[in-house]
Amino acid sequence: MDNKRTATSQKITNYFSVPSTKKHKPTPTDDEVAITNNPSESKKEVTVNNDVVYTLDSATKTINEDLVTQWPQDWTFEQWQSKKEKYAWMNCHNGKIGCSNCQKFSNIHNSNNSAFEISPEWSLSLISGGTSNNKKTRLSVQNLSVFKTAYYIAKNNRPYNDHFQLLELQALNGIDIGNTLHSRFSSTSIISHIAIEMKKKIVCNIVKSNSKLSVLIDESTTLSTKSTMVVYIKASISSEDPIFIFLALVELKHQTAENIVTQLIDCLHESGFNNEYLINNWISFVSDGASVLLGKKAGVAKRLKDIYPLIFSWHCLNHRLELAVNDTMKDLNSINHFKSFIDSFYVLYNNSPKNTNEIKDVCNELNIIFVKVGRVLDTRWVASSWRAVNAVWKTFPALSKHFYNSSIDKTKDSKTRSKYLGLYKKLCSPEFLYDLSLMCDVLLELSNLSLNLQKQKITLMEANLNIKRSIRILESFKDNIGDHMKEVEVANNDMIFKNVKLINYSKIVPIKKNQFITSICNNLKSRLLEDTNDLSLMKDITVLDKSTWPVDIDIRYGEEEVKRLCKRFMLNKNNAISGLRVYIDEDKYPQDVFPELNNCIKTFPCSTAECERGFSVLNLICTDLRSTLSITNISNLMLININGPPLKLWSPESYVKSWLVQHRSADDTRTKKSTKKEEDTDVYKRSLWTIVNSLK
Repeated sequence: MDNKRTATSQKITNYFSVPSTKKHKPTPTDDEVAITNNPSESKKEVTVNNDVVYTLDSATKTINEDLVTQWPQDWTFEQWQSKKEKYAWMNCHNGKIGCSNCQKFSNIHNSNNSAFEISPEWSLSLISGGTSNNKKTRLSVQNLSVFKTAYYIAKNNRPYNDHFQLLELQALNGIDIGNTLHSRFSSTSIISHIAIEMKKKIVCNIVKSNSKLSVLIDESTTLSTKSTMVVYIKASISSEDPIFIFLALVELKHQTAENIVTQLIDCLHESGFNNEYLINNWISFVSDGASVLLGKKAGVAKRLKDIYPLIFSWHCLNHRLELAVNDTMKDLNSINHFKSFIDSFYVLYNNSPKNTNEIKDVCNELNIIFVKVGRVLDTRWVASSWRAVNAVWKTFPALSKHFYNSSIDKTKDSKTRSKYLGLYKKLCSPEFLYDLSLMCDVLLELSNLSLNLQKQKITLMEANLNIKRSIRILESFKDNIGDHMKEVEVANNDMIFKNVKLINYSKIVPIKKNQFITSICNNLKSRLLEDTNDLSLMKDITVLDKSTWPVDIDIRYGEEEVKRLCKRFMLNKNNAISGLRVYIDEDKYPQDVFPELNNCIKTFPCSTAECERGFSVLNLICTDLRSTLSITNISNLMLININGPPLKLWSPESYVKSWLVQHRSADDTRTKKSTKKEEDTDVYKRSLWTIVNSLK
């Protein structure tokens, strides 16, 4: 009996010598192994270091040799049993996993069926358990290569089908890329996994640091005619300056305020922002001026304020600037005449490749760089209007010559020649040139303002200063004309502009300069500076701008405003006041003396320009050839494309680790290696390829 017990103990020792994942224990000796008989029960308990690890049938009193089988050294016995129940074909040898079916058929090779393949890793039991301390075993080079390939596809807006082709190229270059995760389905799953894990890391950092949060949304329609809402956030990462972060692209079920609020809150919750965090830290909501979003009675902003009281709703400054320009167009009819004439250039050249080629030839003849003329003062932001009038200004000699040549071209019919003659006379008139120069000077300043408001790092204080500065510059044009108008003033006196002779054309009613400038300045003030909802907040924030301080400043200057800000957004009042006094008394940066208040103020976005940039990325991803992409996949691609680092700076290790834990899809045939079918044209061209590949 003693000999039998000794043999049994030795078997148990060998069987349970693998350390658990919780704590690695040394191999127990015979003295440490005890089999406890309990006469009242039919089973015996095997204990190692006082831990119960297995039960034996008391009737047998021996361990079946077939049961004493190794499992992966980094797995617990329970994990191994769970996997064995799910995958009956799984076996283990020397701590590595294999497939019994692959071993059984490993010697079979069917040369007529190229799709038949036996993996040597599975047939020879070479698969790691997945959590080994050996990095090369746990994170194989093949997995890292596959993940980098999928990441490249997401960062460069490539189709999922490129995944297999890129891996095939790597294999041809001699890189071992393994046998699985080569298909389009694998690429989709990997990109989705990377996006989910990336979003988790970002949101976890924001919540953990208790950063203040701003949310920006905008609506658009994809090529597949799906109504979507892009969601951006602005928050501080690791207590640094706040930055814009793409969060998600949401397919809207309905475009009502109630539904938008519901889906937006659901999106934030699914991303990892719990309700408690949002109540204490959501301080700003920014959108365009659509009534469904900013309606005072039942708009999205109003509904969100009722749930999250800290929210300060903000109308995008760039959209307000466009509204100010549109208000001016309504005030002066002469601007509409100018707009329609410039738009006629766009129609003339954009709809006719023949006319475009003709103007290009004229530009080459005159050594002028061809610039395409766009629409002016349309739905696009004001910077595009500046580009349109600037294109007319630069290509003026080419336009005039093309119009004149076309007006005397006998190959054209009389109606077409008459049209070109009218365009030529109107273009070369001093009246139009005067309007063109005025619009160039004004739109150039408005374009600079628009571009400044679109900057990612601009704050409300800086935006307010830029707006006031631009208004002063525009008002100065009444007495001190701009550079374009000065050049035209000389040209009108000589009746020659850029070597083109000018022709009087009395039918044009020129824009009245002072009236136009007064209108645009008044509308800018009304739209951008005098909104009653913004005045109180802007007044409190402005006290932190040193350029607005009096000469003899009191040490307690601005304390009341800072107290209101701290109370409004739940900030530490004492720290902010102490920091403000140091800021007044010493030459230090706000981030050094009151970082919490400084980050809060910088969290307020000035415009929804980031959302517009997001839609630009959306249009690059969802093209005519990829219009069937699901909104979820588009959102994942956008998240990686916008938020992810460049490929050379991206570390895939953590994503591969989490993938190995969460995606053990060995029974999913879609993850297997893809096989490219040989086409008939390939066989047809083999003789040609033989010549191409010859050494001579």
